[in-house]
Order: sequence, then structure tokens, then C-alpha cells
Amino acid sequence: MKQAVITGSVVGALAFALSDIVNTGMSPVEETVSRFVNTDAGWLVTVGLAAIALGSAALTAMVARAGLGRLGTGLLALWSAGILVAAIFPADPPGRWDNPSLSETVHGLAAWVALLALMIAAIVVTRALPRDPVLSGMTVAVVVGLVLFLVTLVDAMATRSLPPLLGVTERIALAADLGWLVVAAIRVGGYRRGRPYTPARLRA
Repeated sequence: MKQAVITGSVVGALAFALSDIVNTGMSPVEETVSRFVNTDAGWLVTVGLAAIALGSAALTAMVARAGLGRLGTGLLALWSAGILVAAIFPADPPGRWDNPSLSETVHGLAAWVALLALMIAAIVVTRALPRDPVLSGMTVAVVVGLVLFLVTLVDAMATRSLPPLLGVTERIALAADLGWLVVAAIRVGGYRRGRPYTPARLRA
């Protein structure tokens, strides 16, 4: 299952990066990843989100099997489901903040529920595992990334007093999320309840 988490995260990251490269009509600095679904290569966004959802579901199963608590397991399941719903219901093209479609509304709500769920799950699961500076650092990155994204999102929808960096902050948040998923999968894979914790790289 660890490999499924890593594969899903890597495929998601590559799909998003390729979408940014080939879709030159939109700016990855100003526009979120999900807006790129409206371009000729919009299928890359859908594939990326679906891959992340499947990889996250595998991590959910790992956390449940390791006995790291129902709260962390439930939050990871909520993150996985939210990302899958966001993949099924695409976002609107840019510039429709005032009159969103039903698909955009569902997409936005699912995405935010997922992001908040993962942030809390990262804290809960990290605390449930033996102390690990790398995983702890990634958890801090998840929290900081989401806060940055939220600040620029509120500004883009309301005051517009900051530079248009919504796309950048979202990608920072997503990078932190995917990094946490990978590190968590490695750490959970090396955890055995009731036994001394040994990082995977040290086990024979």
C-alpha cells in the first residue's frame, strides 16, 4: 500500500506540472490548478486529482491497519473522498466568482473540506506516531501552506489588495500536502503497534 500512496502522489504532481506547462493560455501564478480543467488538456487535472484520491485511500487503509486512531483514519477518508468529488465535479473557468455553477460549488466545497480534513489529519497522525522531525516538518508545511492559500483566496474574492498569487499559494499548499502523504506512508509503513519504532530505511 505504501507504493500506492507514493505512486498516486507522484502521478498527481506530474499531471499538475504537465498541465501548467502545456496550457500556456493560463497563468499558474494567478490561477488555481482546478481552473486548468477548462483547457484542451484539462483531463490532466482530472487524472491528477483521481490519482491523489486513490493514493490517499491507500494511506487511509494503512493508518487504520496500524491502529493510529479513528479520528486520523476518518479525516484521511474525508480528504480522499473530497478530492475524488473535486475530480468528478470540475471547476468553472476563471472570473466567475460571483455566479458559480453547481459543479463549481460542489467542487469548491469538496476541495475545502478535503484540505481542512488533511491539515487536521496530518496533525493527528503525526502526534500518534513516534516523534519524527521530517514528518513533523511536513505537518508544519501543510498548515502554513493552507493558511497562505486561504489568505490569497479571501483577497482574490474580496479586497484584491495583494498581488495575484492565488495559483502560487495553492501549488505550495498542494506540494506540502503531497509531500506529507509520501512521508506519512513511509513512516506508517515502518510502524508496528506495540513494537519499537524503526524507520523503514533502517529495517533489513
